[in-house]
Amino acid sequence: MSIIRIMLVANEPNQMQALCAALDQQDSMGIVSIVSSREAAIKQLTACPDIMLLNPEVLKAHTLSRFMHTIHTHSSRTRTIHLLRQTPPDEELISDIKAGVRGYIKTTDSPALMIKAIHAVFNGQIWAERRILEKAISNPLLLPEILSVNVPGSAPLTHREKEMLTLVMQGESNKEIAVRSSISERTVKTHLYRVYRKLNVKSRTKAIALFSYSQT
Repeated sequence: MSIIRIMLVANEPNQMQALCAALDQQDSMGIVSIVSSREAAIKQLTACPDIMLLNPEVLKAHTLSRFMHTIHTHSSRTRTIHLLRQTPPDEELISDIKAGVRGYIKTTDSPALMIKAIHAVFNGQIWAERRILEKAISNPLLLPEILSVNVPGSAPLTHREKEMLTLVMQGESNKEIAVRSSISERTVKTHLYRVYRKLNVKSRTKAIALFSYSQT
């Protein structure tokens, strides 16, 4: 079994100690670096972490998008999870995902939930609440990026197929989608068949599972 290599980037000692204590008990994970500044984090990318747990407050005046570009340039395998003291507005979370962040957890989350989030992101999923994922998927500029993370090499969806996928993610039935889209249920099934084929899944349940999210 592969060991998930983790870098912790935070500037609160108590926060760092609590996380380290929880991660040290996991046989499937190992902390390769602990730093408290943006500059130190960049230097320590030579350790090639799989996951970076990042308190965005460490970045101070520096933009997240520039920092994420630096990470991807120096260590393309590293996926970033934000470590937050409180949940920011939805628009900010969506913007962070667009910048390359692959999930977020709160410092008040249980160790078990943090571990679950790390495993999900390590496996190529996006860890976010359902409402955030729905808004992200409904954004046509962001959907291709999400698809590329979860389904490498997937064929592009048409505008109509994106609409169908968004409604599926919102829990709509085929009948409800047909009414909202002013088309027949048979047409809905045809569109969804094409979506599932492009995503390489066989049902709406598996399509939803492809874009995993936290229940918190």
